[in-house]
Amino acid sequence: MKNQRNIFVGIDLGIENKKTSAICILEKKNGKIFPPREWCQNCQDIFGKEVIKKLKPYLKNAKVIAIDSPLTRGKGKGKMRLFEKFFSMKTFRESKINPVPPILIPEVCDFSLKIRKKLEREGFVLDINLIETSSRLVEAFLEYPIKSIKCKSRNQKAAFFAALVAIFHFNFQTRYFGYKDGFLFLPKYPLWKKDWRRKFYLVWKERSRLKYRYLITNIFSK
Repeated sequence: MKNQRNIFVGIDLGIENKKTSAICILEKKNGKIFPPREWCQNCQDIFGKEVIKKLKPYLKNAKVIAIDSPLTRGKGKGKMRLFEKFFSMKTFRESKINPVPPILIPEVCDFSLKIRKKLEREGFVLDINLIETSSRLVEAFLEYPIKSIKCKSRNQKAAFFAALVAIFHFNFQTRYFGYKDGFLFLPKYPLWKKDWRRKFYLVWKERSRLKYRYLITNIFSK
């Protein structure tokens, strides 16, 4: 369609009643990716409860929404999902990019599930065009020129990286980690920094086969 826009959304989701959330809108037009002027000029941290209202004008043209916040709930100790346990191993902890344990952010987790349900009512499908990502991991792993990023806050920068993952996902350039308790999507392995490709390969090779026997990933797929 002539007026069809290709919109990609990244969300850093915080607490419902605090200004700890941010949204990044990126648009693809004539082969180029850019933030719509009307959005980027007014970008700011927002209350979590404002997220759906802010997204409404863009939802019909949104190809993928990537959210940096838990979209599923884990079971057992710490409420951690299997991929969160894997990315909490020593190598990731020492680099301070390991996930925040869900038990420490119960309000965020509960609110994330509410947002997921609202987006599903808008027609988005979990793990298809509504995906979970981690801006901390993406920023660390991704070999990408980020010097031009002018985000005003940490939340806005996290939303930007989530929006990049939304674009990668649309172009079949993401890979997943997870199990039936939830999946995390990251840029595909060849897009990572060489140093992190090496570190990750060693961690994966040395992981406990028993503990992570159910962890599914296609990270090494071409």
